[in-house]
Amino acid sequence: MSDELQQSGLFDAPQQFPHGLLYRPDFITRAEEAALLVAIAPLPLREARFREYFAKRRVVHFHASANTPAYEASEEEPFSSGPLPHFLTELLQKVADWVEVAPVSFAHALVSEYRPGTPIGWHRDKTVYGIVVGISLAGWGRMRWRPLASRSERKDVVALDLAPRSAYVMRGPIRWEWQHSMLPTKALRYSITFRTQAQT
Repeated sequence: MSDELQQSGLFDAPQQFPHGLLYRPDFITRAEEAALLVAIAPLPLREARFREYFAKRRVVHFHASANTPAYEASEEEPFSSGPLPHFLTELLQKVADWVEVAPVSFAHALVSEYRPGTPIGWHRDKTVYGIVVGISLAGWGRMRWRPLASRSERKDVVALDLAPRSAYVMRGPIRWEWQHSMLPTKALRYSITFRTQAQT
């Protein structure tokens, strides 16, 4: 694991890492984090479904329009809770300003709850989506990346500790040529993920 990545939480400015990965500690303030957690509490979170099984993670999806492709594999259940609520619209504007992408380019928002011990296996986000931006709330998370071509070489794995209130961006090679995973969480954690529509 890169020492630079392990130490990334020591810096306040956005850090540019290899392969297009961008990380910014303290993207939001403690007050903003607290307000977001209050707003998340009443959301209709449900267990995420991955094909034939349910994960420990609970989620709720929001989509820009009814024509936005479903993120989950199962089309049998409602995959959207409608348009973005006001608290996510405000956060999206902050994200859009940071990554210099128009807010209307973002087609999908995902709020996730990670109970202690919740992992996410290796995967790459659906290709109908483009830039991915994630914001961490409450607990820490350790995210890992590896090249799609490398399924077993540990030396190729890049790992990053996601601090509460931090944000990351996946665009370019890290988005299209790598896959990512999350190690099991040690404490309750939430995340908010925004995705743009992929350019055709």
